[in-house]
Amino acid sequence: MKKNLNTELGFYSPSFMRMHVGTKLSLVNLNKINDDFTESVYLHEYIHFIQDLTTIYGLTNICTTVDYLRFVNNYLIKQPKGSFVTPILPIPNDPGNVHTNLEFSEIYLGSGDDDEVVLTGYKKLIKTFSTVSGERSVPYIQVNYRANARIISNFEFGALCILESMAYIVESECYINCEQSPDLPYKSAEKLVELIFPEFASDRLNILALCDASLKTFNPGAFFHDILINIRDNNIKIARPEDVYMVCNVTQINFYGINNFDDLMEKMRGEAITQITGYFNDDHFQAIKHWLEKMINSACEFRNANPTFPLEIARQGKFSTNKALADFFSKVGTPLVTNDISETTLFDPHIGEVTPNYSTIWAIDQIHLVLRGEQRHCELIDFCNQSDVRTDNRCTDEPWERHLEVTCGFGQMWRHWGLTGYKPK
Repeated sequence: MKKNLNTELGFYSPSFMRMHVGTKLSLVNLNKINDDFTESVYLHEYIHFIQDLTTIYGLTNICTTVDYLRFVNNYLIKQPKGSFVTPILPIPNDPGNVHTNLEFSEIYLGSGDDDEVVLTGYKKLIKTFSTVSGERSVPYIQVNYRANARIISNFEFGALCILESMAYIVESECYINCEQSPDLPYKSAEKLVELIFPEFASDRLNILALCDASLKTFNPGAFFHDILINIRDNNIKIARPEDVYMVCNVTQINFYGINNFDDLMEKMRGEAITQITGYFNDDHFQAIKHWLEKMINSACEFRNANPTFPLEIARQGKFSTNKALADFFSKVGTPLVTNDISETTLFDPHIGEVTPNYSTIWAIDQIHLVLRGEQRHCELIDFCNQSDVRTDNRCTDEPWERHLEVTCGFGQMWRHWGLTGYKPK
């Protein structure tokens, strides 16, 4: 999933439980920040953490990411040791459907990256994929727009637009003077609603609710579009934003015999936990497996008990007054949080007798980026320096060569996955 949007403000790494806030202020005690800019960016990225753990789309994305890493691992250890070329990509129609699922995830994600735009039209299109079980058609929404320079272009309205639009609505509802973001993808949901059914935008939280409810599906963009058209064409009364969830909940689904969103959520919760804890096959990692499992379980349980809680977060304002945010925070905790002064913080309400090495999941993210050919260094170097973990030039040039370093997270996982002796060209 794309994470390099407005990264000077902050970013969240989907499936790897880490967020960055672009500030030189300490984030150790959120009650003492007292800076609207920092708080608003923190909130925006924390909403992505909520999306990751409490939606079917987010949990499915975790499973897809783990499947890819498992595929690469299994592929490499069957090859002679030595150099290999990145990125390593699965072949079409592989038995594990890794290639197909990555193709699906790309179209589900969509696109959208531009500053000031005017939307001029939209259409629902179909893309057909070849899978091991036959052809499968996937709908997606293509939106045309005009930019300031009168350049005509288009983007695919998908999960990227919905994730960012939802986070931006919450951020800007709670902090009205927050930093302005580009129209695409951050205001794309609002702009699309104004194009298709402007009356629905009479309450901005209607759009927030539709964004959140759409993340109950594998294909959020098409679902968002279809529900909006359904509400418009059938004159469905929306008296309050909570009604949007009600409309979405009665939508018929059929996924291998599962016909409702609650059961699908439960299935994906179990699969995500099994997948992400499957990174680790040694008792040495029990503490971090416990952390990941408890975090996902507590997040999903919170969602089950409070299905529309993002609306309450948006209604309750800044950190100091936001009880809904504080409740989720206290029960679920935080991802690993970094800032511009190399400070790393995390709150874990489920910590047991053994403190997990939380940075391990960050190290896996770095391996993921190396295997996909997106970088060749390890970004943990500042964290390691502040944690008394010895670093050297291999960290910036060839971190896989640190496989013998017991305190190096990257090297530890490289060795744990049997990749000692393998190195990207």
